[in-house]
Amino acid sequence: MLVLLVDDCPVPVDVRSRDRLLARIRAFRLDAALAAGASPDATVALALRAQLLVRMPVRRDLARTARRILAAAVRGPAGGRLPVPVCRDRVRDCAEELEDLISRLLTAGPVSVRGVAQAQSLLADGASPIYHRASRDNLRARVLAATDALTPA
Repeated sequence: MLVLLVDDCPVPVDVRSRDRLLARIRAFRLDAALAAGASPDATVALALRAQLLVRMPVRRDLARTARRILAAAVRGPAGGRLPVPVCRDRVRDCAEELEDLISRLLTAGPVSVRGVAQAQSLLADGASPIYHRASRDNLRARVLAATDALTPA
């Protein structure tokens, strides 16, 4: 059972297997919505995805991915063992900010789902400036935004 906010009133909602399946299938879209600031209490799918994202194992996986990206950028393809190439110069230019993001992801205690969703989108989206040379997004700005957003409200 979940409690959603409907017109600022808490409403209990039963979670079905179908809801869990849809949250998994739509993870990319839900992450984008949460990263943009959607309330995790708005729908069952958003609530389920938010619950998953803020868990420490997920945050550890994101931190591990960021470390592999940094290793690939610094040491080249042999150093990182990534399935896709990274824009090494961009990643090296904001290595310090990525280290801060990693540190914040691994900090014990509550974090904002928006920040985790932003980190997830940045690290997992092939169109992000980490991987896609033609991306006009500023990698440093995106990393800083995710790090800042990790602080719970």
